[in-house]
Amino acid sequence: MLISIIVPVYNSALYLEKCIDSILSQTYSNLELILINDGSTDSSREIMETYKKSDARIVLINKINTGVSDSRNTGIKASSGQMICFIDSDYLEIFTSNFENNNTLLIQSLNRNGTLKNIYNYKSYSIKTDIDPLFTDNDLLYCGGPMAKFYDQSVIQKNNILFAKNVTYGEDLIFFLEYIKHSDFIRFLPDAKYHYRLTEGSLSTKRNYPVKNYIEVHHAISQFINWAKITKDSTLKYFYAIDWDILEAGIDQNIHKNLKNQKEDFFNLEKSITSLHYKYGNKKQKILYFFIKINNLLILKMYKSFLLKLSKLRKAI
Repeated sequence: MLISIIVPVYNSALYLEKCIDSILSQTYSNLELILINDGSTDSSREIMETYKKSDARIVLINKINTGVSDSRNTGIKASSGQMICFIDSDYLEIFTSNFENNNTLLIQSLNRNGTLKNIYNYKSYSIKTDIDPLFTDNDLLYCGGPMAKFYDQSVIQKNNILFAKNVTYGEDLIFFLEYIKHSDFIRFLPDAKYHYRLTEGSLSTKRNYPVKNYIEVHHAISQFINWAKITKDSTLKYFYAIDWDILEAGIDQNIHKNLKNQKEDFFNLEKSITSLHYKYGNKKQKILYFFIKINNLLILKMYKSFLLKLSKLRKAI
């Protein structure tokens, strides 16, 4: 089985050699390493070119800077493997030894900066019959990143599943939810062989994106709820709690900006939130729901400013 490992690279010279060495030293060697140089301005390109000369398994693609989503999409289109792994930094053997079929998505835990990030229930879930415990028991909406997952290339290609280039935060969750729609099972493995390093200035550490970005993620969650036909109260409560977290983050980061430039985005938000957002929201979110629905950005801004001041006051006491 040939595995395509896709690594988007942008100004990562400091950790790049360790990343590539870790991949090439896997005990499972039937792989192609697709390095996507996303317009790096440091020595990343030179490092990758040196590795390419010494290992025929490496495919190097240099392109202008268009973002991580477009880089991953470029890697998907260039891939030749049966399976695909996305790595932003010795874990392939775990996947290959547990591989069952193309309809089962295998997931490992993440080791982030030396700490185990995800603790799953290590078993297999049916997408058709176990959608409720799959998400609520494993907090799966917070585990949408492409790392430590064993994606099937044919499923991606057949269903044209790509990363949304217009979304810079949460694009991985959108991809993940779309992939689940075309899978039969998800199996969690009791391993954390993927080590993930958060570096200063990376997209993973930034928290300032346009409100439109958050609304796109919100739409994906809403569409998935409808697709999965989720009706169980506890599961709906879980989904809407996270959806509210995403929406509030988008509002908080953008409400202080020029409101005239955001009218259309907030208007689209008003059309997409439903009575279920009100039902499963907390007291503050129920009030926020009302202000969003009347589509008055000035009042919405005043309300969020009040909550911010109240929070600061409570911390000071």
